Amino acid sequence: MKSNSGKSEAVESIAAVEANTIDQVRELLFGADKRATDTRFAQLDDKLEKLVADLRADLAAKFADLENRIETLARDVEHKRLTSIDDIGAAIANLGATVRNMGAPGKAR
Repeated sequence: MKSNSGKSEAVESIAAVEANTIDQVRELLFGADKRATDTRFAQLDDKLEKLVADLRADLAAKFADLENRIETLARDVEHKRLTSIDDIGAAIANLGATVRNMGAPGKAR
């Protein structure tokens, strides 16, 4: 059993060395490209985050402007409604006065 255990450790040791060697070769072949790609992705992520933040700020400003316009329109509509009610009231009062004057005795028609 000791011989199997010794072989097993030797095989594991050789496998570790081979894995380390493969990692070193991979680093030599692709390391610079991988780092450049990682850097580029990081830059793109930063740009995307900035664009999203700018878009959110722009949308927030536009929504605030839209809300202000809606509030202004609501005030204008309410003012026009109240003015219309006042105008209708004045027209009804004038009509009532005209009808009273038509029925008043001694007035020429």
